[in-house]
Order: sequence, then C-alpha cells, then structure tokens
Amino acid sequence: MAKEEQFLKIIKQAALDAVFDSSPCDFCIGVVVSESPLSIQLDQKLTLTEDFLLLTRNVTDYTITMVVDHTTEPEMGGSCGEHCREHSHDYIGEKEFIVKNHLTEGEKVVLAKMTGGQMFIVWDRLGV
Repeated sequence: MAKEEQFLKIIKQAALDAVFDSSPCDFCIGVVVSESPLSIQLDQKLTLTEDFLLLTRNVTDYTITMVVDHTTEPEMGGSCGEHCREHSHDYIGEKEFIVKNHLTEGEKVVLAKMTGGQMFIVWDRLGV
C-alpha cells in the first residue's frame, strides 16, 4: 500500500474515532411549556424556543393521502332532509386526511441533542 493511501486510511480512522468518542447525539426529556410559539423546558435553567427545535412528523400536524373503497352507512334523518333517509353511496378514491399530532402544553417529549448542542430534534412524545 502506498504511503499516501496509508495516510488517508489513518486520517479516516481518526475522524471516525473522533465521532464515536464525542457522543454525536444525546437524548433528553423535556416538557412543552408553550404551544405557540413552541417552547420546551429541559430543566429549571434551560427552555428551548422554536429556533433551536427540529420537529419530526411524530409531533406535528400533517396531511396524508389515503386510498378508500367502501360504501357509506345509510343516513337515517339528520340535517340533510327527507332525501337522505336510507341513502348510502360509494366512497372510493384517494382522499386527504389531516393528522392532528401537534404538541400540547404539559406533554413530555424525547429530544435528541445534536452535535454542538445548538439544535435539538423533538423525536416523539412520552406515554399517555
């Protein structure tokens, strides 16, 4: 192996070792103290604002498209008047649904502290 290749191999290994030794990601628990603007308290001295938070889909509202293929139940009276009695119809195709998954005040969350400690990923909520 050429000296240049050996040198590169040593540098690459040193870089990998530095990443593994530096704990590139730490997990912590926080509590949502405000929904809008979002802020999460990690301890008595540190409260993170939106500027320092990256949110996963687990903790945000989002829209999904689902494929549906069924027939509605017959309507027995209700607000649509006489013409709706015992009426049903097919409900087929792609439909959009909103998943309401945003964080609410008081919820406990799991955060991943990114290398350098400047940004935190809000991974998920804890328990019920």
